[in-house]
Amino acid sequence: MKHIILACTLALTAVTTAHAETKMFPNSARLATVSGIQLTTTQRKRYQQFRAQRVYFGAFYVREGTDFTGDTINFHSFDTAKAAARKYCEAASGGKSCTLYAVTYPQGVDPNAKGLAGFSQPAAKDFKGRYKREQIKGKYGAFSLNGAHGYVISFGWKSAAEAREAALSYCKGDSAQALAPLGIEGRKWALARGLEKCRVVDTHTQD
Repeated sequence: MKHIILACTLALTAVTTAHAETKMFPNSARLATVSGIQLTTTQRKRYQQFRAQRVYFGAFYVREGTDFTGDTINFHSFDTAKAAARKYCEAASGGKSCTLYAVTYPQGVDPNAKGLAGFSQPAAKDFKGRYKREQIKGKYGAFSLNGAHGYVISFGWKSAAEAREAALSYCKGDSAQALAPLGIEGRKWALARGLEKCRVVDTHTQD
């Protein structure tokens, strides 16, 4: 049998290497806020929802003095999470600039560090758990990530090449579906940053 798990859909839109090249972070998230920013009642309600989830990588932007916000969670890249959240906020506010208010990041990581990227918190959890459990003895599977926060697990394939291709194909299909409702500007922004692209980060077989 051939199996695919679409483990996560894309919020914005998706990202053949060895697993060793993809950073794995601790399974615990921290929250940090920027001081000196006053939230409106509406913004504070939305922030409380963002705060309650507390999963990395994530960001929360606001347009000060208005009710506009933009947020992301579960991204594989800190920079992309912040850029997407800012884009959401500025699109909602008619193109006016927004300010970073809060971020979520892995415990033990400097939130000011550059280039933080790897597995998102949910992807890391499934990579270490469900991905391993779903594999079939003597068959192949693969794990793919996208450029935003989606990921796909494949298992039960007769060759490594088929397992990888299946994971990539389903990941790309998931990305295309997520792009559709974004509108022309949103799709253009996502495509310009390669967020629809997928990559295999691990190929698995059990002998």
